[in-house]
Amino acid sequence: MTRIEIMDSISISNLKTHLSATLKKVINGIHFTIMDRENPVATLIPYLDKEVLIIHKPIKISKIKNSFKSKINFDPVDYLLEDRNGNRF
Repeated sequence: MTRIEIMDSISISNLKTHLSATLKKVINGIHFTIMDRENPVATLIPYLDKEVLIIHKPIKISKIKNSFKSKINFDPVDYLLEDRNGNRF
C-alpha cells in the first residue's frame, strides 16, 4: 500500500473556519502546518491507530570472496567462530 503524503500550510483563522473540511483532507493523507501569521506553530497529521510495519524480502547477495591475502593456513572466520564458541583453547 503506497501512501502519498502532501504537506500544506493553513492559517489559524482559516483552520477555524474550515475545520471539518480540513480534517477530511487530513484523513486522506494531507499534512498541514498551522501558521500564526508567518510562524509555523503546529503540524496536523492523520492519527494512526497502529503503526504500519512493512517487511521487505532481503536482496540476494552473491557469495563474498575472501580477498584477504595472507600466508596463514586457516580461514580467519572459522578461527573467530571457534574463539566465540570457546572451542579454540
